Amino acid sequence: MDRYQTFYQPNPEIPELIQQIEQQLAQWSVFLTSLSLQQRLELQNKALQASLALDHNSLSLLQLQELAAGKRVVALVQDIQQAQNALALYQRLDQFNPYQSADLRKAHAEFMSSVSTDAGQYRKQGAGVYEGHKLVHMPPAPAKVSALVDELLGKLQHEQVHPLLISCLMHYQLAFIHPFSDGNGRLCRLWQHLVLTQWQSFFAYLPFTAVLKDKTRDYQKALRQSVPKYDATAFILFMLRSINETLSVELEQLQLQQAEFNSLSQTANLPDQPLVDLSQFVQLQTQKVKTKTPGPWYKTEDQILKKLKKDNRLSAKTIADELGLSSRAIEKQLAKLKAEGKLLRTGPAKGGRWQVVA
Repeated sequence: MDRYQTFYQPNPEIPELIQQIEQQLAQWSVFLTSLSLQQRLELQNKALQASLALDHNSLSLLQLQELAAGKRVVALVQDIQQAQNALALYQRLDQFNPYQSADLRKAHAEFMSSVSTDAGQYRKQGAGVYEGHKLVHMPPAPAKVSALVDELLGKLQHEQVHPLLISCLMHYQLAFIHPFSDGNGRLCRLWQHLVLTQWQSFFAYLPFTAVLKDKTRDYQKALRQSVPKYDATAFILFMLRSINETLSVELEQLQLQQAEFNSLSQTANLPDQPLVDLSQFVQLQTQKVKTKTPGPWYKTEDQILKKLKKDNRLSAKTIADELGLSSRAIEKQLAKLKAEGKLLRTGPAKGGRWQVVA
């Protein structure tokens, strides 16, 4: 790569995805206004934890949230340092310009502080990107890195395409240049996040990196599979689909939460009822307590974890049948447990295993 080129193939799915994302973003911005600051920070931490996990950081979402709250966590010292650096950096992202190479180096310096000896400096040696023992990408020579980064940022700053495409091209091409000796993946995702946030501020709370973590192999494949090497079409499609999927999932969860809140509010505002004999009420309650046994609805999360500890190959449908709930309800509980770091999934969708970490 002697000079930067913006190159991707026309594809009818790209404008369709952009339109769908814009429509969902309008709903997302409305829902965000109803969330507390704490809830927004939890969404931001979810995105951050996923991005760190893609680079093999061991902290769970729960540990990251505890770290953000100033609590002590038990983990590898380097992983804790990386997470602390990232938390501090995310708090002041509005001070960075995604089209300034000096800001890119400054962000890397903060990200890799006390982790890498050349934090904030472009690599001075050749590099290779490996999958196992296989070399899958040979980045440009170190002497070309500075000029390539400047050319890339200058080109994208004035590119007359949609910001969603700019963000994908930024991510893809920085990954190709591989400017630093370490931490390139985190910086690529951070810089796409920064481009999107400056376009629409509520992108700051959209955890689309969580989808990338769930589809790590597909994400890595999309970065590597483009032929010729300047063609970012496959990666753009993958990222737009991931952003669109994240919006759909998060909006559905927020709608469910709002429905539950409205239901509780209606229950709390019951109309006046005629007085009843209190002694009869107490007697009825006593009978209920004596006969109550933990049914399928009782502590669903605990029952799911208990079953998966006994058999880590259980499917959502099997669990749903045993608990007397719908498969959809169990799938949502499983997704929630994964997001909270209480449950991990290894292997393919069919034939994989669950790992209870709570």
